[in-house]
Amino acid sequence: MAGLLDRLELGDHVCWTVDDDETHRRAIVCVLHGGLLAHHKVVYSGDEPRGVLAALAARGVATRPLLESGQLSVVTPESSYLAGGAFDPEGTIAHWHVEKARARAEGYRGLRVVGDMNWAQRGVPGADQLEWYETRVNSVFSDGYVMGVCAYDRRTVDPLFLRRLALAHPGAAGPLLPFDPDTSLRCRRTEEPYGLWLSGETDMSNRNALAAMVDEALLARGPHAVVTVDATALRFADSAAARVLLAAARRGRMHIVGCSPVLIRLLHFHGAAAVPGLTVTAGYST
Repeated sequence: MAGLLDRLELGDHVCWTVDDDETHRRAIVCVLHGGLLAHHKVVYSGDEPRGVLAALAARGVATRPLLESGQLSVVTPESSYLAGGAFDPEGTIAHWHVEKARARAEGYRGLRVVGDMNWAQRGVPGADQLEWYETRVNSVFSDGYVMGVCAYDRRTVDPLFLRRLALAHPGAAGPLLPFDPDTSLRCRRTEEPYGLWLSGETDMSNRNALAAMVDEALLARGPHAVVTVDATALRFADSAAARVLLAAARRGRMHIVGCSPVLIRLLHFHGAAAVPGLTVTAGYST
């Protein structure tokens, strides 16, 4: 896995494109094993449960007691994403929120989920809503407790569709593109002040994910709450990101703080001064 997914943290939601079966399996097993060592609850959903369990066992992992305790879950899509015979995106998102709460109650330090998404190419009912799902499921990750890796085989997925799926994820990785937190977007919920903390880079490649997370933060507290977006750790933002932030600010009250000079210029170029309830500052403040 070295160089592919080894810089993941809880809170990351990554679109991982694959084109080699052996590298694919090795990387998945490393992510799962790392979660077990970190006392995370670990879930794999895909077409190769037996192969994944065998590979974990080959690394010295005693899988049976982990399966029995519930710390490790290795299932097929038919018993997870497609448990009702079709893909229900809203129901699946609700399921992950329930699983997150359960893992917390059971005392785990986090929840890791690896989903092999090959089932989406089988023409199952509801698969046409996958893009919507990948965008909206970002709400599961914003508190920094869950890590998710969505594996898509670029040999079988339409390139244009895969591109749209990638836009729904804050981060991406691939055969020649290791996951890099410095160039991906990390978005975490904050409470004091209430809002979102952004780091890395946000641009055309993850604008849909950013929009979903900002919208969710606005909706969670109602129209009168102030959402503070802390951009102090944001290395780069383009016009697409600025437009996403402004579109959200027009629907509520927002403070965008810690902005770089470039981000301030972009926000004002796209009309920040005309948005009621929006403040933009260069230094972080509460």
